[in-house]
Amino acid sequence: MEKDARFKKFKIIAILEIFIALGIVSFWVAFFTTDMVNISDSHLKEIYLAFEHSFTIPDLLLAISLIIGGIGLLLYKFFGILFSLMGGASLIFLGLLDTSFNIQNGIYLIGVGEAILNVLINLMCFVFGIFLILTLWKNKTHWFSFREKSSV
Repeated sequence: MEKDARFKKFKIIAILEIFIALGIVSFWVAFFTTDMVNISDSHLKEIYLAFEHSFTIPDLLLAISLIIGGIGLLLYKFFGILFSLMGGASLIFLGLLDTSFNIQNGIYLIGVGEAILNVLINLMCFVFGIFLILTLWKNKTHWFSFREKSSV
């Protein structure tokens, strides 16, 4: 793959990382400023809210990893690869944990809107996390090009 095409691919990945990180931050702003949980069963709502509250700090660290990874890729810095891989793995873990909770507690069965939203969020975590890791790993022989590019 030509060097410019490779850097263009990394630039697209970087922009997606930053976009997803901003989406995560936006979710938490909405979560704490609106009543976005539509669960009529008060016991299940209490469990769901406790579960969600446990993710505030991990999601913040995920967003920071994605932003640092994205900025690093845009600047052609080697740390961009490291933080992008960490962000990809974190997205997969988040998707697995969230899906597991949703299945065990019937969250997907609450309503069509809730199901679609949660399935889309979980798929985004899996698909982008796997895409991020596989794309960066597939291009691992070019990682040292980042040192060449960044020293210019």
